[in-house]
Amino acid sequence: MGPVRKLMTNRYVATVLTLGAGWLLCLGGYKNVWPLFGSANQLLAALVLIALAVFLRTTGRSGWMLYVPMGVMLVVTFTALVQALIGIGKKIFITGDFVFLTDGLQLIVALALTCLGVLVAASCFKKLAAPKEEEVKKAA
Repeated sequence: MGPVRKLMTNRYVATVLTLGAGWLLCLGGYKNVWPLFGSANQLLAALVLIALAVFLRTTGRSGWMLYVPMGVMLVVTFTALVQALIGIGKKIFITGDFVFLTDGLQLIVALALTCLGVLVAASCFKKLAAPKEEEVKKAA
């Protein structure tokens, strides 16, 4: 284990980093973080639906009843995240009233949520689109 990894896995360092991030969020005010908290919550719900659909498919059960709510949740959540990113982008490039403590933190969180959500959703959709094991065995 390298020295950086050893430092980052130390429970005291992890606690300080977690509390520090929470403290920074408090400085900006909860109103600045609340929309992204809502997006994170909705994204978590959508990813749970995707994970359930993948689980049901891999266990041979039907998960079709999850597809519509899953799609709606993903579309709504990613739309909200993209709108947040566009709003922050306007502050940076058009109006110029970008404040790093609030807007920068929102930008980082919105980008992280979007990227991680897309990665997880794409991975799960690959599993859902893949042929079932029985179909592969029959074809062989």
